[in-house]
Amino acid sequence: MKLFISLSLVSLLAPLAVLAQSTDGLQSTSCVSSSSSSDSTDLYKTKSEVKYAKLFSIEYHNNYKVVNNLSTKDKYVLYQCGSDKPSINDASAFIPIPVSKAATWATTAAIFVEALGVQNDIQNLGTAPSVVSSCLQKLLQDVIEPFNEGNSTQTDQQEQNNTVVFNMPGGEDDNTSNTVYSVEYLESSALGRSEWVKFFAAFFNAEERANKLFENIDSNYQCFLNKADKEYNDIRPVVAWTSYAAPTEYNNNTAYWQISFADYKYDLVRDAGARMLNTTGKQSTMFSSSQAFLDALEEADILIDESFVSYSYNDLLKNYGISDKTSATYSWLEAGRVYRPDRLQSTAGGLDWFEAPVAFADALLQDLISVAHPKFSKEGYSPIWFRNLAKNETVTTVTAAGCADMYAQRQDPAGTCSSIDFQSANPSDSVYSGVDANETQDLIYDISKSEVINDDDSASHTHGGSDSSSSPSGSLSIRDGTTIIGAAVMALSLVAAAAL
Repeated sequence: MKLFISLSLVSLLAPLAVLAQSTDGLQSTSCVSSSSSSDSTDLYKTKSEVKYAKLFSIEYHNNYKVVNNLSTKDKYVLYQCGSDKPSINDASAFIPIPVSKAATWATTAAIFVEALGVQNDIQNLGTAPSVVSSCLQKLLQDVIEPFNEGNSTQTDQQEQNNTVVFNMPGGEDDNTSNTVYSVEYLESSALGRSEWVKFFAAFFNAEERANKLFENIDSNYQCFLNKADKEYNDIRPVVAWTSYAAPTEYNNNTAYWQISFADYKYDLVRDAGARMLNTTGKQSTMFSSSQAFLDALEEADILIDESFVSYSYNDLLKNYGISDKTSATYSWLEAGRVYRPDRLQSTAGGLDWFEAPVAFADALLQDLISVAHPKFSKEGYSPIWFRNLAKNETVTTVTAAGCADMYAQRQDPAGTCSSIDFQSANPSDSVYSGVDANETQDLIYDISKSEVINDDDSASHTHGGSDSSSSPSGSLSIRDGTTIIGAAVMALSLVAAAAL
């Protein structure tokens, strides 16, 4: 249903709207009046160069840009409004810029738009209950119209009323002529994922803002990396990223357990001064029994659970098949180092884990350092996204009330690394109980004799999902020859993520 804003509300929002229309950091904000003159004039003096991201590229011409999604092989031609549409035969879409009417099905894309400070151009937003950003929630209350996901006719009309609709491959209603795919969640590095801010900036002529933001993220990330390497090279705990899937119609009513080894997680763990628990699988390994799964976790010091359920520490123990934690011999269990990246949630249970950490790699690294080395900062630090289940830490619900200015450019939540006084690790500290000192190499667990279902990372991705690769065929292959249809897995993941 369309939102109507009262005159009193318009008056209230007027000062904010003026602020939102600031052109600082934007270029070519007006349409050209003469196509012929624009052909010979470089309208985009500020350009973005891709440094880490592997899945997109940008080519600049005088009055248009070509943005390539190298994963989906899509080519988006962005031409300055008022100029003639370029003659490019293999374009996936022609988008006049700067975009002033945008929609997004993926909440991660909305965070990038907010980070650029052009969220006033968003007209429609999908999976609205999952949005954790307080200012996007405020916009959804007062300005942005959620996609009517229960009415395909109205949804189609909403999409047609926009210049561009950001979506992910396989996402809901992704076949419109103005659909633009983003796959930042498939990047192999955390910085590569965050660099997609430049991809989105190209649509709004916001390259200057994107370049400045990413330069700060990059330099801050490198500072955290260097400090962690200096202080923790001799005491690197082993981190395992795990999950549990309950029996459903999408997995033949058979539970499975999983260890993930996505590329970007590998980089994060090493950069945080820790070691990755790797398996002989390519990206993740799925186990058909909890005991085989637990056997693979014997050498882990820290567990990060990403199951698509919201539960307590006791629920995790039950799902992992641990009936008596006092008799268990797992380091991560004895030390109580069991985490979930679900500290920040929307009222409906949407996780910020799928939103802000993708855009702000430096803040994500800072958080992971605090998981690996809880006393890293002499000033003290409370993680943004990770909560310790063993300590019964609670979640924080984010609401629109926390938004001071819904049109302000989203700020990087990371601390300034150069001003943080890092504390050296003390191997005798109880937090490192069971951690092997002077071990710097990743730990390889041989799964050849385990009860393994498969060793392919084919987990579906939901608005910036957690792993970095997927099955090319869109299906989940099981070693015994059984196949789970990819569409069903995607549908399950979308529903689960929205319900979290």
